[in-house]
Amino acid sequence: MNKKLVKNLATCFGLGDLPKAPGTFGTLGGIPIFIGLTMIKGLFPNNMVYNSFYFMFLITLFAVSVYVCDICEREIYKKKDPQNVVIDEVLGFLTTLFLINPVGSKETIVAIILGFIIFRFFDITKLGPIDKSQHFKNGVGVVLDDFLAGIIGNFVLVCLWTILF
Repeated sequence: MNKKLVKNLATCFGLGDLPKAPGTFGTLGGIPIFIGLTMIKGLFPNNMVYNSFYFMFLITLFAVSVYVCDICEREIYKKKDPQNVVIDEVLGFLTTLFLINPVGSKETIVAIILGFIIFRFFDITKLGPIDKSQHFKNGVGVVLDDFLAGIIGNFVLVCLWTILF
């Protein structure tokens, strides 16, 4: 894969290159993707089929993220878990929003705000197994901690969503 494309994907087209809080700004890169995913929801016959599509999207993004992070660690930045690499934050944020099927713009905005706050909390605090997962090699450790933060965040968000809506 072209190194320029890898770097653009890794930094979410430059969001990770911002000088302050690259992880937070990188997470914002997931918002247009989530909005796009919710916009195509109407193409699916029901939420179960849409959720299956979203799940396959996440698995594909996980694989692409591991590949991109591995190249960034070994060839582009030449260091472990470079701050500029934020594709893993995008994956974690989108994982947090999995199974949340907002109806209308108000619910979509609420989902994005809650998902953002919950994901960033677990990504920053790295509670329990989230911290331990960073020790894997070849890009997996870079991605796995954010993916786990997203899974735990998803559980919290789904519980909250059930109460709110």
